Amino acid sequence: MSDQLTIKPVTANELDKLADMFNEYRQFYKQPSDVSAGREFLKQRLEQNQSKAFIAELDDQPVGFIHLYPGFSSVHLKPIWTMNDLYVRSIARRKGVGFALLDAAKQMALDTGAIVIQLSTLQRNIAAQQVYESKGYRRDKTFYHYNLPLKP
Repeated sequence: MSDQLTIKPVTANELDKLADMFNEYRQFYKQPSDVSAGREFLKQRLEQNQSKAFIAELDDQPVGFIHLYPGFSSVHLKPIWTMNDLYVRSIARRKGVGFALLDAAKQMALDTGAIVIQLSTLQRNIAAQQVYESKGYRRDKTFYHYNLPLKP
C-alpha cells in the first residue's frame, strides 16, 4: 500500500463496501453476522436521509467508515449529530484513518450549522477514547445519560 487515503460520502456505489465493514463493526459488539440485514438497514437510513456516512479508502480499498444520525437541540434551536459508528479495519489502524473520518464528520456538522457532535463508547474502549479526546471531544461531566431498554 502506498497509503493514498480518500474520504468520501457514502453513495449507492459504496453501499456494498460499507455493508461488509458495518458487519465487521457489529460483530465487534457481539452481534451475529448478517451482511444483508446490515446492508438493508444502511440503505434505508441513507435513502431516507436519516443518517450520513463517510467511507475511508486506502489505495481504493475500503478500510473504515463513520456513521452519524441527525437530531436537534430544543434549548439551542440548532441541529446536533450523533456519531453512532466509527470503524477502522485493523490493517489501516495508526495510519490516520480514524482522524480523517472524524474530520469529515466535523466538517459536515459545521456545514449543517450543528452545535455539537455527540457519541458514546464502551468504557473499556480506551484506544477510542484517546482518539476522541485528541480530536477535542470532551467527556460529559454535566449530564447523566439514561437508556430505557425496550427489549423483552
